[in-house]
Amino acid sequence: MSRYRWIVFDADGTLFDYKRSELNALRNTFRQYGLEFDETIHQAFARINSRLWSEFERGRISSAQLRVRRFEELAAKIKSNFSAPGFSADYLWNLGGECTLLPGALDVVRRLSSNFGLVLATNGIAEVQRRRFIASGINGNFASIIISDEIGVAKPDPRYFEKVFVTIGNPEKHAVLMVGDGLSSDIAGGGAYGIDTCWYNPAGCRNKTSVEPTYKIRNLIEILEIVRECGKPDTYG
Repeated sequence: MSRYRWIVFDADGTLFDYKRSELNALRNTFRQYGLEFDETIHQAFARINSRLWSEFERGRISSAQLRVRRFEELAAKIKSNFSAPGFSADYLWNLGGECTLLPGALDVVRRLSSNFGLVLATNGIAEVQRRRFIASGINGNFASIIISDEIGVAKPDPRYFEKVFVTIGNPEKHAVLMVGDGLSSDIAGGGAYGIDTCWYNPAGCRNKTSVEPTYKIRNLIEILEIVRECGKPDTYG
């Protein structure tokens, strides 16, 4: 038998196509407000958003601050006078309607769910993520869904992983594998907590950090091979 009993998946960038979702939601919100939108604006938002999410993961800003501040900064950057709180609310509603999964994600999750307990672990905003998970059809494969917005702490904080473990009955740490695309959140957090980690890196980006994952994959289906090599019978075809 495999030493793993539980697999914890990150959501955005690992199972869900967040880049596409972000682009579509942003474009649609600009359209609602009668504002011009182009790739320059998208890239400006992506940079602002990435920086503020990093601040959030470090505990330096709250989820509520992140939601509004990114649009305050964007409005200033593009010299627009839209209301950041209102624009944020409309953007989040549009984002919640975007539920595109990455290629192979649903198949891999379904195949693993018959042999392992699965957890969906995200630092996302609760009202957005819950809608997306349900609409995608993927959430029924998970024994538990842990959203930072609902528990008041985010990856890589060890308290986040403590919540995951409590929720699934406190298994032995060697029996849990964390899979995610975020080196600073998923991989650093899981590793620091003492569990094996699998870095999903489809673009083959260079790891410029000191964080060392247990495994590295470029295609989600490679997870099936990892669990085979850890002793699971060849039941995945």
